[in-house]
Amino acid sequence: MAEPVWNLYSVLKNNFIDFNSNLQSLMKHFFLFSLLFMTTIITAQTNLIKNAGFEYEFVNWRGEENGALSTYDKKSGKNGALINQYTGAEWRAFDQVVSIPRNTFAIECSAWMKTDGVEIQKEDYKAAAIIIEFTTDAEKKISSELIGNAKGTTSWINYKKAIKVPADAKKIRIMLALAQTNGTVFFDDIKITTLSEEEFLKRNP
Repeated sequence: MAEPVWNLYSVLKNNFIDFNSNLQSLMKHFFLFSLLFMTTIITAQTNLIKNAGFEYEFVNWRGEENGALSTYDKKSGKNGALINQYTGAEWRAFDQVVSIPRNTFAIECSAWMKTDGVEIQKEDYKAAAIIIEFTTDAEKKISSELIGNAKGTTSWINYKKAIKVPADAKKIRIMLALAQTNGTVFFDDIKITTLSEEEFLKRNP
């Protein structure tokens, strides 16, 4: 009787070891999948723009000399940014360049903009505008997209657009501009997030 009992014990022990090993392997794969899934969600929700609301003045932005902080007229927080000019109708803009995360299918850009007395010019592009450029690693322009523009006097409006990333694009340059016209424009809460193909198609059926 001892030998059959011992054999049964050995079988049960080996089965338990196999089960435990399989369970550990399954838990490991589940953990890795969960980690990858959460990383994807976090990446998709992360704003690629730094200091997006000008709360740290013009840190991470270029073109500070073209405008000023707006502490009284802003969409949220303590600061916005403004550009104004009364004569000359020159190009004035703030800009920021950000890297595109690997394997990004598309991006969504949104920004709040308000205008005050922006002159209407003959050419449509001469306006207060939010523009993005897709570039190479060396910041050579591949393509550009107008997110929104405005003339005259407008309240705060959220301009938003989803765009497929060009194949060779490595960086995005966003420009907040008063483009060859006179008047005042305010900007705040700038945002660029990544989109999966499914998310992009939902926004662009």
